[in-house]
Amino acid sequence: MNRRLVLFSAATIVVGATVLGHSQTTGDALDPVLVAADTHKVAFENAFVRILEVRIPAGKTEPRHRHPHGLSVYFSDWVAKGTVDGKPAQVNSRKSGTFAWSDAVVHTVENVGKTEGRVLRIELKY
Repeated sequence: MNRRLVLFSAATIVVGATVLGHSQTTGDALDPVLVAADTHKVAFENAFVRILEVRIPAGKTEPRHRHPHGLSVYFSDWVAKGTVDGKPAQVNSRKSGTFAWSDAVVHTVENVGKTEGRVLRIELKY
């Protein structure tokens, strides 16, 4: 009986954490998976992180969207023009094999280079 209670409790916690984690990303009108579905795909998600595979073709401008705190891993050399809400646009050269941390942000991104931008975005949930 005690073992069943422990297993039931553990299963309830896992399901609850999964639902809570999922609810943090659904319903957000600025979720990049919704507003930029052609460039953002969920590669993995659990209660702690959501990992997005991002592919931005040369010349493409993504609609305004939101990211929580997270890490970007760049898999191609490309040039990004990012415009964060309330700030002037910045142009940054991204290099394959490099990383960048960013705080929570609402922005647009335009690939102003000649090559596809390939990024793995690791978003923290808490």
